[in-house]
Amino acid sequence: MAKRLRRASALRGRLRSGMRAGASCHTLPAMAANLTRAYFDIISEKKRGLGCDLLRVFLAAASVPYGAAIILRNVYYDLYRKASARPERPVISIGNITTGGTGKTPVTAEVACRLVEKGLRVAILLRGYKGGAPRGGESGAGPAREKWGSHSDEALVLKRRCPKAVVIVDPDRPAAARRAVAEGADVILLDDGFQHRRLARDLDIVLVDATAPFGHGHILPRGLLREPASSLRRAGLIILTRSNEIDHATKGILLGTLRRVSGGKPLIEAVHQLTGFMDVKGRALETQDASAIQAVLFAGVGNFESFRRGVERLGVRVIAAYQYPDHHAYTDAEITGLQDVASDLEANAVITTEKDAVKLVGRWSDDAPSLLVAALQIAWDPEGDKALDAAMTRVLSRHAPRSE
Repeated sequence: MAKRLRRASALRGRLRSGMRAGASCHTLPAMAANLTRAYFDIISEKKRGLGCDLLRVFLAAASVPYGAAIILRNVYYDLYRKASARPERPVISIGNITTGGTGKTPVTAEVACRLVEKGLRVAILLRGYKGGAPRGGESGAGPAREKWGSHSDEALVLKRRCPKAVVIVDPDRPAAARRAVAEGADVILLDDGFQHRRLARDLDIVLVDATAPFGHGHILPRGLLREPASSLRRAGLIILTRSNEIDHATKGILLGTLRRVSGGKPLIEAVHQLTGFMDVKGRALETQDASAIQAVLFAGVGNFESFRRGVERLGVRVIAAYQYPDHHAYTDAEITGLQDVASDLEANAVITTEKDAVKLVGRWSDDAPSLLVAALQIAWDPEGDKALDAAMTRVLSRHAPRSE
């Protein structure tokens, strides 16, 4: 008992020291998360001083060859259209121009479900970030571990959200498209496909995060832009996500900027809504009083602070928050550590995202505080809803019905 109290006291001391967000129960994830946070502080210019200024100069210099390569690559695909393979089916891409979480996976699932509701057979292509076999040395191998270890988190979420769609994981997009056609797909969706120009598409839907729209105004690694903002001219439809997380004046300026840099492309707004909680298998839980929840938060997502704010808006009291690197693969020791932290801090719940939860099926102890999964929905106003359906309808109408 004394040992447990000392450990709880030490944890509370760490929290009071300002280690809530970006900390971790174990050294390596903590180092990775802290390095990530330090990098964001530098590129956003939150950190000042000669050392930080020199780092920004170094990162800006490193951005030059990367930016030049991206520009030359885009010029090549713009001029030599035959360089992009064109499947026999309509292709819709959902992507962005920055790194980090803009909401691509839930939007891809939403588009897929809408197409399925139209009676179409849908194939979703994705590269499968960090997919692979389970790591050696892990205990408790079994069906659940095999599933989370051999698939990317996005693939598992997409399978769960739109079970009637076929999900194909292959970094070779043209090869994946050929497989989709061979398996009878009527329409192909590219998840995170804006920069993957080897496969031609009929519609580019590009997501822009309102809280960090242009990646601090610089190309990687000085900023978070994957390519220049002017690339938005390739978009067929722009979705401004998290539009409810900025004030009205800032939003007005941003919308004007997006229209200018994109050449006036159609633009709709969307919001990230946490609608409640699910269990680790994705089953909705009965509505409960969120204000009665004292939770430990953890996630490995691109926009951790947005996730945290969403949970707090539900009324949850967050007593500790642990940010892991994006797409983090949790070890058994890390899971046990999170359970111990929650118990020591007397939390009555541990909350994470759906993307993280799919990797924890069958791995969370029944004796630990309950694991709740935040249920995220992407919502837009009626006009945006109509614009999305109209864009998809135009794409489908340009392709003749598939012959049997």
